Amino acid sequence: MPSVTIKLPALLDKKLRAVAKRRGESLSLLTRRALEREIMTDGPDFAELAAKQRGMFRGAPDLSTREGYGG
Repeated sequence: MPSVTIKLPALLDKKLRAVAKRRGESLSLLTRRALEREIMTDGPDFAELAAKQRGMFRGAPDLSTREGYGG
């Protein structure tokens, strides 16, 4: 199996190691599974899917600014 070297921010490394330890998995297995999930779900996100509908609805763009909110 080919190997890959990556650089991680310290906090992500710490979280990765903690999750691997808690699950009793190797760092390699956990990292491979996370990468597989990321690649398998590689598609448009909600913002991309909703972009065509942007601006088609009327009303306050920020509901917290509408009259009568919060009070």
